[in-house]
Amino acid sequence: MSASSLNSAALLTAWEEGVTQPPVRRALALLAAAWPEKSEDQWSRVSIGERDGHLLRLRETLFGPSLEATAICPQCGQRLEMTFDTDDVRIPSPSRPASQEGLCVKVSGYEVTCHSPTSADLMAIADDRAADGHVLIMERCIEMARLDGKETDPSSLPAEVVRAVDERLANGDPQAEVQIAMSCLACSHQWSLPFDILTYLWGDIGDWAQRLLAEIHTLASAYGWSEREIVAMTERRRRFYVEMVGA
Repeated sequence: MSASSLNSAALLTAWEEGVTQPPVRRALALLAAAWPEKSEDQWSRVSIGERDGHLLRLRETLFGPSLEATAICPQCGQRLEMTFDTDDVRIPSPSRPASQEGLCVKVSGYEVTCHSPTSADLMAIADDRAADGHVLIMERCIEMARLDGKETDPSSLPAEVVRAVDERLANGDPQAEVQIAMSCLACSHQWSLPFDILTYLWGDIGDWAQRLLAEIHTLASAYGWSEREIVAMTERRRRFYVEMVGA
């Protein structure tokens, strides 16, 4: 199965299992269902940007490229509605997957080797609520640090080196943090909003799943068909029968 052939039964199962899971686990389940040549464990080790790029492709396949969102202007409180498409939030990625190559930062005599954050990194720090999540991610992503050729403790890096590492990680995996430029027509205030494809896609899947379950209930009640039989139908055929039941 590929993203283009992901069927309703597989998607419904992924949604059902993901309802009680944290967002990172939901992402991995969806990716493994759409691209089963990689296990959830393997998907957990690609960079967040690469992961989100595939989720963006999956959203296009399942629901098309058009996206809609609402926002509240922080300056005047005006409610804004926006329409955009997946190309607007797709950022060109490096030629090689960021999570599979060592990123090197050299500044002020320090040489730091690191990797872009992955879902595995996020899951590893999820239970440590007392600490700063950004600090924990940095500690996991820094593989080695040297000062004038001698290995040093990554936790003792000066602020300017940490900033340089942070910038290198961001530049190496740009799809991991997408911002949408906003402008309020009422007061001309401009700002940016983060766009999280996982949250957006999961919302779409949840709406789709609830519609499908309602159709299953309607058709099973009217014709006595099993869930398996109803889910196996094309969406167009299911809607045709639902319309006849309601006529």
